[in-house]
Amino acid sequence: MLEDVVRKGRLLDIYGPLLTERQRRCMEMYFEMDLSLTEIGEELNISRQGAYDMLRRASRSLEEYEERLHLLARNDAAREKLDKAIDLLAQGRAEQIEQAAHILKEIEL
Repeated sequence: MLEDVVRKGRLLDIYGPLLTERQRRCMEMYFEMDLSLTEIGEELNISRQGAYDMLRRASRSLEEYEERLHLLARNDAAREKLDKAIDLLAQGRAEQIEQAAHILKEIEL
């Protein structure tokens, strides 16, 4: 559950501008401001069910964008490679520095 909330927040950071203004606001209120569906509904002048439906549609849109574009997956892969390179550089031996340089060249930004 918490992993899903974190994932949705990260997807919102990346793809949020592609949502409608109301969808983006709904997602921000739910995931960043931790408002309830009732509070979101009151803020957007819609029912609690309307807030739930909007949140669900926006979440589905974010997942579809990620499925097509893979920006979050690419970001995670680059972060993993950077962490590995940092660990190798911290060891400070010539062989590890060479491996770190090779890893850094592989990263596609």
